Amino acid sequence: MRPATAVEMPLHGPSSPVLHAPSAASPPSWTAGDPVARWLAACRCVGGRWSVRLELRGGPRVRDDLDLARAEQDRLLALWARRDQIGHFERLGLAPTGDGAAIRRAWLETCRHLHPDRYYGKRLGAFAAILAELFDRARASAEFLADPRRRARYLAELEVDGRDEVDTGAR
Repeated sequence: MRPATAVEMPLHGPSSPVLHAPSAASPPSWTAGDPVARWLAACRCVGGRWSVRLELRGGPRVRDDLDLARAEQDRLLALWARRDQIGHFERLGLAPTGDGAAIRRAWLETCRHLHPDRYYGKRLGAFAAILAELFDRARASAEFLADPRRRARYLAELEVDGRDEVDTGAR
């Protein structure tokens, strides 16, 4: 069985489709069934690094052969599924507050659960990408809330929208 990233035609060398294209200025035409086209469609750039989008690979599933407890896998999947709907305070598992020390404590607690070093050397499968994304989002939220002026504006927006309640199980 060939790997999913195998390319039917070499991209470099004398038989390269780029070298034998009708016009050197026009790129080769990829068909929908072409492995390269499928691979490129599944990739995205996050923070300057390219990665395969998990949604396009069928999404992560709870598995018994990983070094994560099933409850931990369920918790990470639930948080990852809601990653675009939760706000800065929820990402840190904190009720909206203007207290910088409380935000710092919540960030440190979130680090304890999501930091990549906690899982060093463990078999994580697709959960490695989930943890990296969740940690990056939590870090961005902590940096955003660390600035008192941005935090004050954000709290005012939350008050206007009436979103005072928070799911503290977000960590």
